[in-house]
Amino acid sequence: MADTLAVDNATRWREVLSASRQHPRDGRYDLRKYWRALAYREHRGEPEPVVRAQAFAHVLRHIGLHAYPGEAIAGSRAEFVVNELPASICEADYQQALAEHDARGQRTFQAGFDHATPDYPALLAAGIDGLIRRAQASRERHAQAAEQAFLAAVAICLEGLGALAERYAAISPAPVDLRHLAHQSPRTFHEALQLVWLVHLAFVSEGRYAMALGRIDQYLWPFYRADVAAGRLSPETALDLLCHTWAKIEELGEITNICVGGLTPKGEDATNELSYLVIEATRLVQSPRTNLSARFHDGSPERYHRACFECLRTGVGFPALFNDHALIPGLVELGIPLETARDYSMVGCIETYFAGRQPAWGDGVPGFRGESNQQCLDRALRAIATEPSPTYEKLVDRFRLELRAFFRQCADRVNEYVARFPPERFPDPFLSALTQDCIGRARDINDGGAMVPRFYKCAGGENLASLADSLAAVKKLVFDERQLTLADLVASLDADFAGLEPLRNLLLNAAPKYGNDDPYVDKIAAAMLELVTEEVMALPPVHGGGRFVACAAGNVHNIVRGKQVGATPDGRRAGEPLADATSPFFGRDRQGPTAILNSMGRTACRQVLGGRVANLKFEPEHFAGEEGVRRFGAFTRLFVERRIQELQVNFTGNAILRDARQNPERYRNLVVRVSGFSAYFTQLSPEVQDDVIRRRAHM
Repeated sequence: MADTLAVDNATRWREVLSASRQHPRDGRYDLRKYWRALAYREHRGEPEPVVRAQAFAHVLRHIGLHAYPGEAIAGSRAEFVVNELPASICEADYQQALAEHDARGQRTFQAGFDHATPDYPALLAAGIDGLIRRAQASRERHAQAAEQAFLAAVAICLEGLGALAERYAAISPAPVDLRHLAHQSPRTFHEALQLVWLVHLAFVSEGRYAMALGRIDQYLWPFYRADVAAGRLSPETALDLLCHTWAKIEELGEITNICVGGLTPKGEDATNELSYLVIEATRLVQSPRTNLSARFHDGSPERYHRACFECLRTGVGFPALFNDHALIPGLVELGIPLETARDYSMVGCIETYFAGRQPAWGDGVPGFRGESNQQCLDRALRAIATEPSPTYEKLVDRFRLELRAFFRQCADRVNEYVARFPPERFPDPFLSALTQDCIGRARDINDGGAMVPRFYKCAGGENLASLADSLAAVKKLVFDERQLTLADLVASLDADFAGLEPLRNLLLNAAPKYGNDDPYVDKIAAAMLELVTEEVMALPPVHGGGRFVACAAGNVHNIVRGKQVGATPDGRRAGEPLADATSPFFGRDRQGPTAILNSMGRTACRQVLGGRVANLKFEPEHFAGEEGVRRFGAFTRLFVERRIQELQVNFTGNAILRDARQNPERYRNLVVRVSGFSAYFTQLSPEVQDDVIRRRAHM
């Protein structure tokens, strides 16, 4: 049997990609809210899970649909938000519906709404009707009214998903049997990928963002392997289908995390032929939205190292590199069973997550900016400076107390905020339908239905180099060598080093800086990460179940936080950016990339489980050809050996970046890795562009 993809559709993903980039993503009218509000009216008085489910299904049955000529994967968000209302909806009706919708409210990202991955393996095995039958069987075992309402809501959501597939069958040119997928489990790789995309789009219809596809090379592998063996599919066609899907991800305008490689739950190498096709699709499409995460371990094949490098050196910033030997032991120490820990993936930027087993990731509280660890250090420094016999150990102890108080404040704010979204008022039936074992337990995902408790981020490890460099300067110059006093140091900070340039140069040049393979400062950095994680692990549980986990990833918060912080003991002036996440401070990493990895290896704390970001930048001409492959392969193997948790790489030289600032029209599609995400360089603010440019480009 020949490939299922029609020949004239092959390679047309570029046309879909171009069209999706031109399609407006913003508009005056969010029609999802309109259709949702009409369902709220119609089902007023029914159990809340049923009302929410009916609203979800109503959107999927009535929202405008869009299809691109030549698309091989059906499904688009193009008609969700528009600039003109349909003729059947007047302005007054829309505004009234919008007010009713917003008054009812819905769960937020911070309360656990998005940044999640559903149980795609279960859906692909059972199909939509199979999951509905599972919910019906659970209703026979659970007689309480709340359980019955929840399971009814699950079935309504799944029926709505089936209706969406039926509707796309009528308009999309995609050569896939959407009517079959509306009810039955997929039979082919094409059908499986199509069903995954429809589910992803259904989450977008709820207003969720940064939802993830998880370990796509694992759950689609059985379909790919069977189709190739039967002659129904070629690797070229599978690649084309992935590129079509990646083009649709670009249309969303938000990151979608995709994970490949790593270990299987049984501890074997998970890399397969589909892993390489996923990496290649990312290399070809070069969208900043396809946030590819590549898991590595000691047995990752040489070919896998090479494939990741070939993608990275395009400049797209993908994949981010993750180390199984750093993450899995920490997850087990947290109480996660080993087989489950080996099956981790990422959501959002780099957040650790267990697909189909866990409530959505939680992160921060709206309106609460909090502090940086540098502000805690500044208070500790000033308090110790007034003591008669200050010591470095007393400074660290006081810093711990300041950090502990800040963390407790954060935890209190989080628990107060999350308590505003009780599951009985804000149920989540669709994500529950695709999470183990909500159907079996007849419980909502936020009410004890999930197998693994929620992870909620508590930052503190970000700006690590700023913290370590500052403490190293204080320890060496004040306490070890006594070249200055704490009082002199505090006075210079208050003056922002005005008229004190010799003292500032001393802080900058006479104390070791993190990222140069110097054990003096590296041990301080390691101790600070341990301190942070110990304090986070001691925090009380998150309201409603779940736990706080340490995070050392700040995106571009180092710029915002820097504006809030005065001068620091590492010689940084007031208002300047802090160090980026756990990367060395800009320009202070002077001994080359191997030295950076050695420093990072000394700070390989296994409990930074919420995500840890480290950025490096290389000049691309020094990694050209086969010699470049060899060099980078040695680099990634060292990354694995040093048990470094995560690494991100830019291969775009500063000459190009500076030219792009001057001539943005020539570089509209230039993508760079910013922090936990990639973005179009010319769409970044000047401050963030500066942040990327000032990173040292290594050779």
